Amino acid sequence: MILSGSRYDWRLASVEPDLASDISRAAGVSASFARVLAARGVGSADDAARYLAASDDPLPDAHLLPDADRVVERVRSALESGELIAVHGHDDADGVTATTVMLEALDQLGASVVSYIPDRKKEGHGLTRAELDRLHGAGVGLIITVDSCVSDREFIGYGNTLGIDTIVTDHHEIPPELPPAVAIVNPKLPDSRFPYRYMAGVGVALRVADLLLDELRGRFGPAGENVPWYGPRWRQEALALAAAGSIADKVPLTGDNRAIVTQGLAAAPGTERVGLRAALEEGRLWGRELSPEDVRDSLGRLLGRAPGDSPGTQKALDLLAMRDPDDARALAASLFKRQERWREEALAAWRKTREDFGRDGTNASSPVVIMEVEVPVGVAGYVTSRLTEETGRPVIIITRRNSEAMAEARGPVGFNFVDAFATMRELFIGYGGHPRAAGFSMVPSQVPRFRERMNDFVLSNPPAPPPRLLDAELRLEEATPELGLELELMRPFGQGNRRAAFLVRRVTSATITDIEARGVRFGTPVRIGETPTDVVLRLRNSEGVALISIIDSIAPSASGG
Repeated sequence: MILSGSRYDWRLASVEPDLASDISRAAGVSASFARVLAARGVGSADDAARYLAASDDPLPDAHLLPDADRVVERVRSALESGELIAVHGHDDADGVTATTVMLEALDQLGASVVSYIPDRKKEGHGLTRAELDRLHGAGVGLIITVDSCVSDREFIGYGNTLGIDTIVTDHHEIPPELPPAVAIVNPKLPDSRFPYRYMAGVGVALRVADLLLDELRGRFGPAGENVPWYGPRWRQEALALAAAGSIADKVPLTGDNRAIVTQGLAAAPGTERVGLRAALEEGRLWGRELSPEDVRDSLGRLLGRAPGDSPGTQKALDLLAMRDPDDARALAASLFKRQERWREEALAAWRKTREDFGRDGTNASSPVVIMEVEVPVGVAGYVTSRLTEETGRPVIIITRRNSEAMAEARGPVGFNFVDAFATMRELFIGYGGHPRAAGFSMVPSQVPRFRERMNDFVLSNPPAPPPRLLDAELRLEEATPELGLELELMRPFGQGNRRAAFLVRRVTSATITDIEARGVRFGTPVRIGETPTDVVLRLRNSEGVALISIIDSIAPSASGG
């Protein structure tokens, strides 16, 4: 059922009553909470138990990953021959944490391994000929990518001509043509047997690391015995990094991601990794329970937007590997200061872009905002996201780097850049990303043609935001502290796992007064009169009190109120 609210359209979940009853009885939860679980896709009492036990839920068998056998055999060959392996990452928090996880797994196997994260300002995304030439000259025979390169068909092919094999581990959308890699590990591949598709790049890297250590640790290694977070402790430490990278990359906190983030947030406060501890201390997060918001606003930005003097986010990568606490604290402090400078640069770029947007009359009627602006490449994504939020339209910000036009693309809910770019892929030097967040590079002379093609695509495929989910109907008197406590079991909240929203019918000022007399509090001003009004609310438990936020009202004709 679709209901029209004053702010949003809402879809009231259809839940089988017998299923909700089974969940309530088997899991020992209230009928109201059981309806919420069923609305979120919990299909059985066993599913409910797993959902509620995310803190210790085992992840699926890593052997189910695509090309798992090929990965193990190619790495085994490299270990046997002493071949130099390069881990190629991506310069954001997901890429830095994924690079660290893969590096450390290989190091524990005794591999000869180096890492490289390209500098987005100078080198763009993914592999380049120059990088491949350098790695070839250094004697690299195998590249393992993390959080990148599933679309790098040309450059992986070039690497093959140099005698360099590539294993791609990635989570981005699958391109029409796959690169000629020896193995491609991406749960989104059509023939993937892995049961969950939506991990971040670090989630995929963690599972590949699990696979390699499970298959090869008995024969190779052990190495790095003097590293405190190796050995039995390593997986907890890797989960903490996987949680940080997953939250920063805004993957949905469902399924395996929910387990990774829940377990990783629990592991982080006890970390023995001195670099992570230094970052938590500098961000004033040490010694307390962490939330996704903590990680997103502190660690995520530190690791993803703190380039050092060396290429890309190398100093953030260095921080996670440090063993000396004093050195780690000094570098963490430096990175936080650098982050503040980035913030200032980003805000200045936003103000300039906003002024340019207001002066350009073509933006008023265009279905998609495409702007060529002179802003630093490192803040283009931030500017693009803010303009998308303000306009509600797909936005593409193009900057120039040497002889290339580089772009960041962000879109509203209901738009898909992957589909759009696939229809014009001959225009790009390279492209990739997610439906709502993508990027590309192209020859500058192609920009006018791209602008025309992109406008045509958006006119034919306008963004269509889906209705938001109403988890269940609720009587106002059911909004109790006890239900609020049960709803907290759904933590961690975030992308794809929002707090539950309830439909409450025929609310009046009198019913509000009555429930407040029972100790319920409202977190937002309540403007309900004597006329019965259907509302959408959220509920949480705040220090033993049921705290309600009314977030929308429903037109009576839409809800039958």
